[in-house]
Amino acid sequence: MKQLRTPARLTPKPATILIVDDSPVNLQVLMRTLDGTGHRILVATGGQAAIEISGRARPDLILLDVMMPGVDGFEVCRAIKANPATNHIVVIFLSALGEVADKVAGLEMGAADYITKPIQADEVIARVATHLVQQQLEREVRLSRDSLDRELSSAAEMQRMILPPRLPGIGSLSFDAYYQTSRYVGGDYYDVVPLPDGQCGVMIADVSGHGATSAIIMAMIRAAFHASPVPPVDPAALLRYLNNQFRFLWGSSLLATAFYAVFDSNSRRLSMACAGHPSPLLVRGNTVEPLQFDGTIPLLIMDMPEIARSEQFLQPADRVLFYTDGITERENSQGEMYELPRLCSILSRSHERSSADLLTSVIQDVEAFAAGQEPQDDQTLLLVSVSKEGV
Repeated sequence: MKQLRTPARLTPKPATILIVDDSPVNLQVLMRTLDGTGHRILVATGGQAAIEISGRARPDLILLDVMMPGVDGFEVCRAIKANPATNHIVVIFLSALGEVADKVAGLEMGAADYITKPIQADEVIARVATHLVQQQLEREVRLSRDSLDRELSSAAEMQRMILPPRLPGIGSLSFDAYYQTSRYVGGDYYDVVPLPDGQCGVMIADVSGHGATSAIIMAMIRAAFHASPVPPVDPAALLRYLNNQFRFLWGSSLLATAFYAVFDSNSRRLSMACAGHPSPLLVRGNTVEPLQFDGTIPLLIMDMPEIARSEQFLQPADRVLFYTDGITERENSQGEMYELPRLCSILSRSHERSSADLLTSVIQDVEAFAAGQEPQDDQTLLLVSVSKEGV
């Protein structure tokens, strides 16, 4: 048999190894083999003792004889892998059994390897070292992943803090929102700000991609929006202002779609401007249709000297749904997209529900369509409702 050699760079850190064998001779051989490796060696002469020692000492690796009276090696392995406190332990079987079926049975129980007797010292040392190094690397990866998860969770919490903590009621208007990132942090942004004379501004934006870069740009857009030198009552001027704040990104691979609207709660006039964003949907009774306007290219690409402004007058009980394309492009396991017609359909069927329930109906319909398929993009819904009295 060709002997395995472990490269010096893969030398494992000192670990605890449990040797389990009912033969004193075999125990002595294995102890001499591992002597001088720097590992702490524990010994068990039977299966039950091995289970008890594993539970108390939590060894890193077990060299486990298969053929033992009473509790055999297979039963020991099964018990160790069934216990959450010990199922991480690396198990290497030692046996004279050479049948493939026996090896497969051991591996299916969770064993990491199988050494056939009579053992070769160099092989035992090499296999033990390899599995200990792999275990240590996996542990380091888990620790790094856990640390990253904590950092990303903190970032997600911070990002949510820059979104509106609660949506105000302004005149005859009320607001409901849903926000879900595809990962911890995302590039979707929405906001509602009070403006003079009973007006309010409604912003929704979607930075290309998702993850840390998109989240940073999203936060910068929010900062620029709230730092507007004049009240943002002109939608077209507001989008031009935002675009100019990001001159340093013009020509990069980044872009952001945005839609900004100003509602006058007294006249129910909706003034709006769009930069490459999906059209909001007007829900009037059971009729649902996109708002009509002249749009332009997304932000962050180039100079935008001209942006069209459009107007729409709302009626009592009207609703306007702003959304990002993470909703309509949500995929199921077959790669099919949710798409705009289905969104319009659920809005039409649920138009008599309260605003909060209407938004819940949309979310539930999207999730039912996806059927457990994880979202690949951030998802945002912002519903603006006009009171039935209209005042």
